[in-house]
Amino acid sequence: MKIANKFQFFGLLLGAVMFMSPALAQMVTFKTLDKVTAKISSLEAEVGLPTVLGPLTITVRTCKTTPPEEPPETSVYLEIDESRENKTERLFSGWMFASSPGLNGLEHPVYDLWPESCKMLADDVLIGKE
Repeated sequence: MKIANKFQFFGLLLGAVMFMSPALAQMVTFKTLDKVTAKISSLEAEVGLPTVLGPLTITVRTCKTTPPEEPPETSVYLEIDESRENKTERLFSGWMFASSPGLNGLEHPVYDLWPESCKMLADDVLIGKE
């Protein structure tokens, strides 16, 4: 009987830790700006897979979002490479935040992008600043 109680306690503890930790998403929605045409559009990128935006290749490594009872914040760790003339150059590698898009942004003469929200593959929007 005591062993069963230990397993129940461990299960409750594990559930509490998982509930309080930020949710990890499988899909990220970005807003993009083409500075030449002034066109704003949405771009979805799957975590771990490269996504192309013009000459840019965006690879999202992780997307975290806070639980509903905390202030909304979506943070995305990503890498952005630019391909031109058979060369690839890393333009950005780091965290971007939905609540502060200008804090740590991409510096590119044509494109601008910022995270909007995280999603699971079943189109469940977790949280993000929209």
